[in-house]
Amino acid sequence: MHGQCCALVYLVILTSNVIRLFICFCWFKNAEVYQQYDFNLVYFQFSDMKTKRKHLSSSKYERGMAETHVCGSNLNNAPRKILTAMWDFEQCDPKRCSGRKLVRLGMTKLLRLNESFGGIVLTPTATCVLSPDTDRQLMHSGGIAVVDCSWAQLEQTGFKKLKFHHGRLLPLLIASNPVKYGKPFQLSCVEALAASLYILGEHNQATEFLNKFSWGHQFLTLNKQRLQSYAKCSTSKEILCCQDRFLEQITRVDSSNTESYADIYAELDNQILADSSSSQCSSSSEDFTEQRTETHSPTDSNFGQQDSTVIEGEEINKVITKQIDTLVSSFERTKLFTECGKNWDRFYKRNGVRFFKDRHWTTHEFTELSSLHNRTPRSLLEVGCGVGNFLIPLIESMLSISKAGIDIAEESCVSKTNGISRIYACDISQRAVDILDERLKEFPVKCNAFVCDVTKTYSLKAALSSLNSVSDQEFNNAEHGVDLVTLIFVLSALNPQEMFTCLCNVASVLSPGGRLLFRDYGQYDHAQLRFGRGSRLFADRPSYVRQDGTLSYFFTKDELANLFSNAGLSVHRLHFVHKETRNVAKDLCVQRVFLQAVCEKPAS
Repeated sequence: MHGQCCALVYLVILTSNVIRLFICFCWFKNAEVYQQYDFNLVYFQFSDMKTKRKHLSSSKYERGMAETHVCGSNLNNAPRKILTAMWDFEQCDPKRCSGRKLVRLGMTKLLRLNESFGGIVLTPTATCVLSPDTDRQLMHSGGIAVVDCSWAQLEQTGFKKLKFHHGRLLPLLIASNPVKYGKPFQLSCVEALAASLYILGEHNQATEFLNKFSWGHQFLTLNKQRLQSYAKCSTSKEILCCQDRFLEQITRVDSSNTESYADIYAELDNQILADSSSSQCSSSSEDFTEQRTETHSPTDSNFGQQDSTVIEGEEINKVITKQIDTLVSSFERTKLFTECGKNWDRFYKRNGVRFFKDRHWTTHEFTELSSLHNRTPRSLLEVGCGVGNFLIPLIESMLSISKAGIDIAEESCVSKTNGISRIYACDISQRAVDILDERLKEFPVKCNAFVCDVTKTYSLKAALSSLNSVSDQEFNNAEHGVDLVTLIFVLSALNPQEMFTCLCNVASVLSPGGRLLFRDYGQYDHAQLRFGRGSRLFADRPSYVRQDGTLSYFFTKDELANLFSNAGLSVHRLHFVHKETRNVAKDLCVQRVFLQAVCEKPAS
């Protein structure tokens, strides 16, 4: 009897447990948990949590690599990224260092100086050039590292502290970064990493690195032919032979004559002088209506087919978009406009007469400088004279003397200067005016140079009227004024909202029938596409700030026509000037775009 009772109790307990399991099964099924619950997923998520906790105190690069390894089966088909790293000797500005930026983005690992690296190391102390066949496997197994140091402090850099076995040199490549633009071999960290990746076959990762910089695309464009040739080589010997062929192009010109980016731009002056005779622009044309006149260099017909730094439409849009995404703050913008004069003073204090080249092409481009409707102009005013890069060559050509200076009586100077009785020049910088006065002392020509801020209403007319010379009092009479006014690369250096005021000031001092001679930067000029992040002032207007605080603007044809018309000036000629500036020694070719105009103040 006792045994039967125990068996009954066990049966009841077993039945109740079965019922409970059945109820739990039904609940899981109704809640749709049973079909979704995966104990392997629970284990995977738990492992992922442990992995992330393990890397919590590590660098962003290591955390990124850890997440790459635990992202699931879909990443198995994705191409594996090459490990990149860098040692930093902290000799450069960390805010401008391209390697530091890659570290902040989690794309490159920052190594301690006593930390070893088993892959390829790009260092200027290496003795072996990169070899695609032997180094490609080493790159996949160990990665690529670069040494970040200052090119000016190589001798003081402690390369012996670094622990590596596979040091490599890169072949001849041209830098495109803003600091070393146009210089061979002196690459930045991202340029060195991208070049080695490209040569060893990792084109996508090289492009990905360069896309993080506004100027990055220019490195591939500038070195396209070289990179493609190096990538086809198999051994270091073949790369060196290929490099020798490119070096031959440089040695054709004196290799000791190194040029800065400003010097490359300054070559435009000589080209305009040489090409003006073959210009397609007709100076005698007075028709502004439908005709678009362009000036080309002799090689312009093959311009798009050459290995140059010409940027196509899609790349232009990318560059402009990056510029707009990182605008200058409103506070900085206001400060720049307020301190415009101070910034130009600092500019001329640093550079003096060395930065801009004398403009000997103006008399070829503007026939009005020689005659004005077959009558002799009585007066000339240069607005934004600087240190006389326009005025000095003009006076030299009118006097037909060299800079050596010839003692000529002032009475005979008037006849030799085509009868110009008054020459005026103004600039916002007092230092520039002082330098111009010193340069004018070697010429027996009277010129009144004065300081004037042409962005202030009626400032130009007031400044001219206040001059002490008796002949200058003619400005008080409305029937007198200046016969010629020049604005050569001046309007673009102003606040866009004050350009109209400047043109109104010019119109106020022009005599009836007097003319304005104008030249400035056109939209999509190479200088505009060279600006990087944090340099554009407005999203809707192509106004930029340079590193020295001076401004630059790039005009469209319609925009200029409206400005001239609203200021009361009639447009006689307005056309684009396209130029191709080449530097054979550096194998550089850039496209320049300018707008040139001649306007007249109506007699009425």
